Amino acid sequence: MMDNLYLDKLKGRSDYDRFYQSLHEKKVDTVARLEQLQDADDNYHMTAQYVLTFIQLAHELFISSEVEERRQSIKLVLSNLELNDEIIVYKAHEPLDLIINSTDRQLWRG
Repeated sequence: MMDNLYLDKLKGRSDYDRFYQSLHEKKVDTVARLEQLQDADDNYHMTAQYVLTFIQLAHELFISSEVEERRQSIKLVLSNLELNDEIIVYKAHEPLDLIINSTDRQLWRG
């Protein structure tokens, strides 16, 4: 389209400026959208990496933490904690619920 537009300019057509501006705006918009998609992709991978690292280190972090830090870790992972008789009932936050409730834990091992 840009080549055809250039040929139109050489031929002296008057719509050149309007078409050029429209194409330039589309190009700028497309580049901006591509950058946003790349940033979203990078953030997704970083978030997944943080979740997996947290899962791997959760036990060590919990054992070595103070009471308040343990409480924050539990709130990060679980919600709706209840004590029924001697059984703790909970709901895990996403995406950790998928891992905790997985029936085949072999899938999660490295």
